[in-house]
Amino acid sequence: MLGILTLGSTEISFGQKNWEIEAKIGTGNTNINTGGNYSDLELSTNNHRLISFGLLKKLKNNFSFGVDSDIYRFQLEYTFLPLDQDNKVGTRTKFWSIGPKLQKDIYIKPKLGLSLAVAFHLTQTNLNDEVYTGIWQTVRLPGGGQPIPVLLYGNKEIEKVTFHFKPEGGIFYDITESSRITFSCEWGINLREPTLVVNLDRIVVEDQTFQNRHILDGNYFSAQLGYRYSF
Repeated sequence: MLGILTLGSTEISFGQKNWEIEAKIGTGNTNINTGGNYSDLELSTNNHRLISFGLLKKLKNNFSFGVDSDIYRFQLEYTFLPLDQDNKVGTRTKFWSIGPKLQKDIYIKPKLGLSLAVAFHLTQTNLNDEVYTGIWQTVRLPGGGQPIPVLLYGNKEIEKVTFHFKPEGGIFYDITESSRITFSCEWGINLREPTLVVNLDRIVVEDQTFQNRHILDGNYFSAQLGYRYSF
């Protein structure tokens, strides 16, 4: 990212500029739907980070077409409520995707404009299927209460490979003839949802048994800051 900014800090003439490279960083949000009779156990996501790189070729009428790739990382965590910071157990989750992208720039001022885009990505996740056989941790209750065990039985099912349709909208400002800063929002629509299903057939807490089902559909929303360099 710093290397691209250095290149864009001065005007370099390559003749007609037909190509664009872009790097973006941002954050995102994805939801988990929970059903069952034990609301004290939640599966949630946090620490969302997204990195994107793209290479596009300029076409006529301010259209561009090319390929871009995203890495979307977040923490997938079980949380026992009432909340205690030591009651979280999670895994680092990553979606990696790549595919074609079509973009249209619309100038509203000489250097300021709107950008509309759509991409179609093949997506892969690092999650794996898992079987829960009563393994959990002792949960500390707030106020110094006696720790209690929470035991999980069931399985986690993963769709390792899927496809995302990604509409995107944003604004841009041309710093120079070759360099541009952008702010964009993107909606990742999973075409093979859900990505993750956790079936907890038995949740054993203090000799009581419950059931839960957690579903991550794989759709997400992201906001990103970017820099584009034309050459």
